[in-house]
Amino acid sequence: MQRPYRKWKRQLRELVELFLLPVAATLLPWRWSLRLFRWLSRWQGWYREEIALSIAHVRALGVVENIDEFARRLRWRLLVEHMDCFLVPMRGRRYLQRWVQAHGDPLPERGPVLFIGTHHGCGYWFLPYVKSQRLRPNIVAPRLGPLLSRSSLQGNLYVRLRHKLIAFAAGRPLVYKGGSAGEAIRQMLSEGEVCFGLCDMPTNRPDAVPVRLLGLSTQLAQNMFEIGLQTGAAIYLFSSDTDLHTGMRHVHFQRADGGSPEAMVRQFADLLNVSLLRDPAGWRFWSIAPSFFPLPFAAPERPDTCA
Repeated sequence: MQRPYRKWKRQLRELVELFLLPVAATLLPWRWSLRLFRWLSRWQGWYREEIALSIAHVRALGVVENIDEFARRLRWRLLVEHMDCFLVPMRGRRYLQRWVQAHGDPLPERGPVLFIGTHHGCGYWFLPYVKSQRLRPNIVAPRLGPLLSRSSLQGNLYVRLRHKLIAFAAGRPLVYKGGSAGEAIRQMLSEGEVCFGLCDMPTNRPDAVPVRLLGLSTQLAQNMFEIGLQTGAAIYLFSSDTDLHTGMRHVHFQRADGGSPEAMVRQFADLLNVSLLRDPAGWRFWSIAPSFFPLPFAAPERPDTCA
């Protein structure tokens, strides 16, 4: 009797986390939503699988002093992140003009442009911002069938809906590929298009570039930077985040330079490291930290979860 109860309890929690709460929060003024999420982030039940893994990994790595504050801020960020995909189509241009601020290097008027960002921050508003600048990015995504084979019904529906909403935010349909995205991106950049990628990904590439994040040694692949240079695209690094106290959304653009893919990877790592120093809880990949950093001891495996 206990197992069916736990299954239904988990499904109800996913329904609230992925659909009911995010949609309801979009109906409130943004300042109220942010304060509501700050209050709700005190409850340890939100996104418990990802939070538990992230806590175990940052504790093992010793990169966070106050674990409770880290967990609360990560819950707060996840609440905002799950709302933003619904908020973009509901609020539109007026919200963009009021709450989104861009900083850094000026953007070109047309492609080919390659935007390269990280998995740090509540950064969803990068997409409608560059769309407003007439630089609608092509996003290459893996085919959803294999990706969702173990997801729950709620998780399956959420990911499919989120992909539709990402396409709306970017201003063009996602490009689905079964294998490597590199060739598709290379072709689009060669045709003068705008492309987008998040490059703080685990890699097995033997010649990946050694970098340091929060004082920890890891490595990042230079694939996207190689493609950008080979196609003559303008390469822009960016960081995108939400100030959880003022509610302002900040997008920072930095033209990649250095002349070589390896130098650009190091520039990218420096940008990510600045974001991590500002708030370690902003990085979504603490849950898979062993893919980047060797842990001092074995951490728990990631449970089967959809969110």
